[in-house]
Amino acid sequence: MNTTTTTSHITGSNWIAFLFGAIFNVLPHIDLTFLIDYMIKAIVGGIICLGFKIIGDIYSPLWLKHKAKVRDFTRIRKIRIRKRKRHDKE
Repeated sequence: MNTTTTTSHITGSNWIAFLFGAIFNVLPHIDLTFLIDYMIKAIVGGIICLGFKIIGDIYSPLWLKHKAKVRDFTRIRKIRIRKRKRHDKE
């Protein structure tokens, strides 16, 4: 007795119907004001984070240039005290 298994491509689209059924079944039980409030907070937080990122990208090279100038300025330089040569020796 030979048994063969066949797969049907028609049953593959049932997950879409299940997904939409689950979404529309759960949707009336969700508090939408909470989701809208959370969405607004997430968008505002993302904008603030993006602003800090852009400011950091702009000011980082300027800060590195300033830091290099300050480091060169404060570098201890050896000061050699030279005695003046007198051309007129007595």
